[in-house]
Amino acid sequence: MKRWVMVLLLLCGTLAWADDLADAAIQRLSTVSMYAFGGVGFVGRITQGELDFRIVVAQPREVAEAAFEKLYASGNPQAEAYALAGMKKMNPARFKELVMLAEGSTQEVRTGRGCIISREPLRQIAQGLDRDGSGR
Repeated sequence: MKRWVMVLLLLCGTLAWADDLADAAIQRLSTVSMYAFGGVGFVGRITQGELDFRIVVAQPREVAEAAFEKLYASGNPQAEAYALAGMKKMNPARFKELVMLAEGSTQEVRTGRGCIISREPLRQIAQGLDRDGSGR
């Protein structure tokens, strides 16, 4: 019996840690400084934004969708771009609605591609995601 109690306590602690990890990832994504997928910079490092995006995508579908909705509604332009990419994976129908909203956007997104850091209109990223999934 003691073993089962220990296993249950360990499992509950692990689940609580996973929730904290997801909450922290969502919080960081809301103010992320760059939208990038793949290696960026001289050493080709994966950005914290992409790592946080992966954590959110790994959550149950309902949790991930809610997080991406929140990011699109209240995050900075880079967060909105990640939200679009995430919603494309989680809920393609809602993604199409968000793309239509992004069409009228004048926001600029700081992007990273390899060693090149630039700014792109959110509507252009949305169109790229809609067209071929690249978001670029």
